[in-house]
Amino acid sequence: MTARPFPLLAMLLAVTLPMAAQAAADDTDGDGVPDAAEAVLGTDPLVADTDGDGANDLADADATFAPNPIDTSGAPAPFKISELLVENNVEPGTSKPAPDHLEIAVTNSGTTALTGFSIYCAFTDKDTGKVESVFRTLDGFSVPAGGEARIQFDDGKVAGHFRANPNSIYITSQAGKVVDVMLKLDGFAPVTAQVMKDKRGAEAAD
Repeated sequence: MTARPFPLLAMLLAVTLPMAAQAAADDTDGDGVPDAAEAVLGTDPLVADTDGDGANDLADADATFAPNPIDTSGAPAPFKISELLVENNVEPGTSKPAPDHLEIAVTNSGTTALTGFSIYCAFTDKDTGKVESVFRTLDGFSVPAGGEARIQFDDGKVAGHFRANPNSIYITSQAGKVVDVMLKLDGFAPVTAQVMKDKRGAEAAD
């Protein structure tokens, strides 16, 4: 006589097995890479082209590294990177600590507002030498005439903020990192900045 499975166990298996199979197949950004695999590969499950090089993650031989496409020619820029923060961030307008993220202050010395920026960021792991990079157009970002604006790369949930890859070595590696940024506006030479990020664990509020 064959023993029958307990009704509760059978019910749990009937529910959880299809759910596990579905989770393994989920592909939120539609790039052909399942969400579960994106965490292993270091790519972003919500962005089909993690590094911004024009190839989706499935077709990209190195989906976390984009060659720098920025043209370095142009007139002297009327803007500069006045501050580059990778830790000890605070909430805008307050002194409250914020989770450490990439924050770039841009000042405009000109008499007209500036918009239409693109940015290239490279992250070098000081322990392994691994380099990840990303290129993005900063849609909606503007620097007022004679003023300052901040580019915020975090979870991208707040208006004016941009999404950072949660699986990047910038966030997941405990090693120190070198962060290089190049900011470009058509017609002008790009401006650059570099900062060292201390060795520590996962990103968290200070």
